[in-house]
Amino acid sequence: MVAITFKVSPEEARKIRAAARAAHRTVSAHIRSALLPLAPAPRPRLVLRYHPVSGLPYNAGGKNLPTVSLTDIKAALADYP
Repeated sequence: MVAITFKVSPEEARKIRAAARAAHRTVSAHIRSALLPLAPAPRPRLVLRYHPVSGLPYNAGGKNLPTVSLTDIKAALADYP
């Protein structure tokens, strides 16, 4: 495992140790969790449903999905023949 070192003042070292102790972690684990992000947020799922009248498929994934604007649609279709 690669070791990364950096210098801090004695006061900063006390603060880091106190924060690690308060979180019930080692200093290394505390610094690692502060520097490295957690797992990336899961992508929204595509839930394919069919409209009862028209029979056309639509995405019923939920309210947390990003909205698609007309600009996004035009940009996606710009390269389409």
